[in-house]
Amino acid sequence: MKSWLYLINNFAHDLFTGIWFGSFIGLYTCHRQVNGLTEVPPALATFASELQNQFFWLGNAALVLIMLTGLVRFLYRRDWDKMEEPGKLKKPILIVKHAFLGTAFIVGSVFAVLWTL
Repeated sequence: MKSWLYLINNFAHDLFTGIWFGSFIGLYTCHRQVNGLTEVPPALATFASELQNQFFWLGNAALVLIMLTGLVRFLYRRDWDKMEEPGKLKKPILIVKHAFLGTAFIVGSVFAVLWTL
């Protein structure tokens, strides 16, 4: 793969991760604010529901794009064996990072579904 395409893929992967996290925070904030009210006017309830729906689908689209760009990263990153000794630490760190983020994506997605219903 051309190095500039790989660089754009890496940028897109990080960008979509930020979009997913931002949509999750937006969904959480909207859910928390509306559910904190004792009485919700119908117009506000409709607006909040539509906003939550948009955050939900934006987050899901970003999650799919994260997985696709991550797959490209995985398939085209084959130089782990050629790394210098300090670089060899990068692989286990990436495994731990992705295990943590994968868990966060699963837990976050479950909450997103619960908050959107």
